[in-house]
Amino acid sequence: MITFRKMLFYIPVLLVMLAPLHSPLAWGFGKNKVQYQSMDWSYIQSEHFDVYFSENSYKIAQFVAETAEEAYLEISKSYNYNLRERVTIITYPSHNAFESTNVTFSTVEEGVGGFTEFFKNRIVIPYEGSYEQLRHVTHHELSHAVMLEMIYGGGMGSILASLSRMPMPTWFVEGLAEYESRHGWDTDSDLYMRDATINNYVPSINELGGFLNYKGGQSVLYYISQRYGEEKIAELLHRIKTARDVERGFKLALGLDIEELSRRWHKWLQSNYWPTVAEMQDPSDVAKQLTNHRKDKNFINNSPALSPQGDRLAFLSDRSDYFDIYLLSVVDGKIKKKLLSGETSAKFEELHWLRPGLSWSPDGKFLVFASKAGKSDALHILDVAEAEVIRTLRYDLDGIFSPVYSPDGSRIAFVGMKNGQSDIYSLTLESGDLEQITDDIFSDLDPSWSPDGRYIAFISDRGGYLNKPPEDFRMSVHDYHQTDVYMINLATSTIQRITNSPANERTPEWSPRENILSYISDRDGVYNLYLHDLVIDQYYAITNLLTGCFQPTWSKEGGLAFASFFDGGYDIFYLRDPFDPSLRREPGEAKPQQADASEDTEEEKKSETAEKLGLQTPSENAPMSRIIFDDRFKVPEKKEKVFLDSSDYIADNGKYKVNDYKIRFSPDIVFATAGYSTFFGLQAMGLMLFSDVLGNHQIYVGLDIYSDLENANVDLVYLYLPKRINFGIGAHHYAYFFYLYNKAAGEYTYFRDRYFGITLQADYPFSRYSRLEGSLDFIGIDRETYDWFFAEYRYQEKRRVFMPGLAYVHDTILWGSTGPINGTR
Repeated sequence: MITFRKMLFYIPVLLVMLAPLHSPLAWGFGKNKVQYQSMDWSYIQSEHFDVYFSENSYKIAQFVAETAEEAYLEISKSYNYNLRERVTIITYPSHNAFESTNVTFSTVEEGVGGFTEFFKNRIVIPYEGSYEQLRHVTHHELSHAVMLEMIYGGGMGSILASLSRMPMPTWFVEGLAEYESRHGWDTDSDLYMRDATINNYVPSINELGGFLNYKGGQSVLYYISQRYGEEKIAELLHRIKTARDVERGFKLALGLDIEELSRRWHKWLQSNYWPTVAEMQDPSDVAKQLTNHRKDKNFINNSPALSPQGDRLAFLSDRSDYFDIYLLSVVDGKIKKKLLSGETSAKFEELHWLRPGLSWSPDGKFLVFASKAGKSDALHILDVAEAEVIRTLRYDLDGIFSPVYSPDGSRIAFVGMKNGQSDIYSLTLESGDLEQITDDIFSDLDPSWSPDGRYIAFISDRGGYLNKPPEDFRMSVHDYHQTDVYMINLATSTIQRITNSPANERTPEWSPRENILSYISDRDGVYNLYLHDLVIDQYYAITNLLTGCFQPTWSKEGGLAFASFFDGGYDIFYLRDPFDPSLRREPGEAKPQQADASEDTEEEKKSETAEKLGLQTPSENAPMSRIIFDDRFKVPEKKEKVFLDSSDYIADNGKYKVNDYKIRFSPDIVFATAGYSTFFGLQAMGLMLFSDVLGNHQIYVGLDIYSDLENANVDLVYLYLPKRINFGIGAHHYAYFFYLYNKAAGEYTYFRDRYFGITLQADYPFSRYSRLEGSLDFIGIDRETYDWFFAEYRYQEKRRVFMPGLAYVHDTILWGSTGPINGTR
């Protein structure tokens, strides 16, 4: 994820940070990044990339290095561009660890899957339990990094100058990265665009926002590739680069302005999706709608969990702006009460809404769920009647997801992440003992107990590997893109494959009938609900929804609830009798909708290419003011070798050479301007930020020089951020001038106050939302008056002050486009 509007925002932010303040280290309000544990870092190198990783995460770094090289080959061909600089990729073993990164100033929320930092072109990504997701995020962010160098150049001066002239629209930047990383089109993108089209909320291209920046932008570029050919994407990028204008780049490449392109794209979407309305169903056509995101003015209601009796349903919702757990009556669809408030306390920092899981105990008294709880994930047992968590369990794992009670209520199965593996675990509630059910590199997700408690069904990308893979197994050469349903016998640890198709299966859930397993599959091009008879090995679909369904949950009586995306948001629906024969339909083999974009009217064909319109390239008619001649904006020539041969990074044993991390400072931003006059002398202003690769050590320098150092404003700050306690030391000198009446001289004269000092500061974050700050300031103030006879300032009086400070800061604010919208501080 990279937003160019945010790029432009960082420059004034840095200026504010280094502005003359009482204390150059004053933090103010804001949420915290907490380094709950110290991390020892290393890095490996491939031909084009330096991949950093923490201890016990070599497998993640190896996978990222190999998939990044594979992705780069595709991106380079698609963009018709080769990198000139190496790209740094920083990996984290979990999203919890990723949220503590100091590469960016911003707080990293649960919904951020990765980001590309633009000044040093660093990619920062977490492993979240799925290697296909890790591949996608790597490819997505690498698309940003390559485009950034291609369009804006490799030097900092070039980036700053180009950003001010040509900020790229977010829909294009994110849409292009999705188009590349999804290899054009995919089921999820198809779902969102079908919904937006049939519910008539597709805006014009220039008005794309929210999730449509990603999916809508991807759809626009996919349309262009279908209409004009895939090579048109590279031409479009090069036209934008040479024209230094996005609108003109589109005109040169396509012969169309954005407005006309938008009209044709809308027409293509309508011809593509409107016919499906007659062939498929809204979720409310087949099931009772229990939540209404439009009415409640929220976006997500998901993770449904039917009570064993089937009369109540627990679910996650963001209707309060934060994610909370609610209890709803299935009978009348009314909210009975809020069971738990999330995202405002250390114990429930995140409720894992992207990988949710709520499960009832067999007696219907308790719910189990997972959350980010301070330093690690934890499992919580919630008393439904009292709406109170009565027990919390922690384990030495990097992540915990999708907990589910066993049929007898004595155990809980869940997904646990550790050292680059995602496995199924089971804990015994009485003792708290933990048992690892699967133990291999494959992504094992979404566990579900059989009604007799003898088996656990789950999804996995293991393919035909039903036992541990060989020692020389490499995930990057395995077909990890597709997931199937598997079942493990808990007594024998034998794994059995249930599905074997090119489709992706998700969230298996055992029905009350022991031989029937339900799951979600996109084998007909849309995520629909299937029932699979394990005795006769036959399956069939029971839904045919326009925009799919997710996260099925059963009651003991056979009722079924599920989540579905429709009309721009997620809601929960209830199906009273999933075994009704009228619901049964045989699955098709359709693919995501890919309408033929090659058929246009004769009028549209007239403007097919820029050449047919007689348009000239920018080199022939661009104004000279757009051309930058200054050498500092050129990509510097490299004397040393930039890209490596395999002998440089592969050891004799065939593995990557592991290098120890060393702190090396390099500039994040350098901005300076200077002048000289015979009357005022030297005048200069500068702003510099230096950091190491991880951002754990940062040096800020701010300069505002007028004539000489005594009249200068200077800030020097060093921040030490790799530990739980953040330390900072700063020095400053500020000069203030004013014109007042001088009683001693009996006349008005000029005064100069010089403020200078040293600041020591430390803060200890308790959680994301609260911290304790301490500071010690030494401040000196010298007041001087201007002597007209000698034409200089002369000492008059001084003050020296030591100022200790202590503050407790709490902040749960949520921000909107115009300011805070919820929370406290």
